[in-house]
Amino acid sequence: MDATLCPECGALAEVQWRAVMESTDGPIEHARISCLRRHWFLLPVAALERPQPQPAGDLRPTRLR
Repeated sequence: MDATLCPECGALAEVQWRAVMESTDGPIEHARISCLRRHWFLLPVAALERPQPQPAGDLRPTRLR
């Protein structure tokens, strides 16, 4: 599974597919992603964020701000 973060809520999201689309500046690779909260987006691959791995011993929940 190729994982990223949802641009709307920050939840873990899965890259469902990738495709190269033509633009006026030339071809750009895009990805369709969907997150655990059912948001979905079609955006350039360059805009994807890699999730940060949590340390194995850190079981504390992360706080939302």
